[in-house]
Amino acid sequence: MIFETDRLIVRPPVFQDASDIFRNYAQDAEVTKYLTWKPHTEYAQTEEWVRFCIKTANDESGLKFVVHHKADAETIGMIDFRFDDFQTDFGYVLARRYWNQGLMTEAMLPLIRHVYRLPNIYRIWATHDIDNPGSGKVMEKIGMKYEGTLRRSIIHPNISDLPRDAKYYSIVK
Repeated sequence: MIFETDRLIVRPPVFQDASDIFRNYAQDAEVTKYLTWKPHTEYAQTEEWVRFCIKTANDESGLKFVVHHKADAETIGMIDFRFDDFQTDFGYVLARRYWNQGLMTEAMLPLIRHVYRLPNIYRIWATHDIDNPGSGKVMEKIGMKYEGTLRRSIIHPNISDLPRDAKYYSIVK
């Protein structure tokens, strides 16, 4: 499954993506600040992650896609849908130099449409740390509705080992 937009190709990961992923964002502490994993310190960590992503890119547990920038010919991000019965949540990451250009919104729109059409999915949801409003803007631009803030509901180990407040968004059918 491949989705193409004006500036991007959104496709399942391949092993050759590992070098772009490591160079563009996996080792960047600012990019990984609000993620649930710590920055990679060694290329082997990224290779291991990409192997896992390839293995599970399109199985019953979810869907994984890389975001490939056409003009720069580089993998610049990733999107991960995690299925749980009748619902799915997702997360995304984008290389810092591509922030604030509408690229994650552009990448997410065809994926949200695709997942929404899946017959057994009735709820698509996502969350972001209260100190990361940019992620919330993407969620709103792709049609998600703000549901509320859950206190002490997610751990972002790059900020704290303690649970932090998070804002929740969803699309339902």
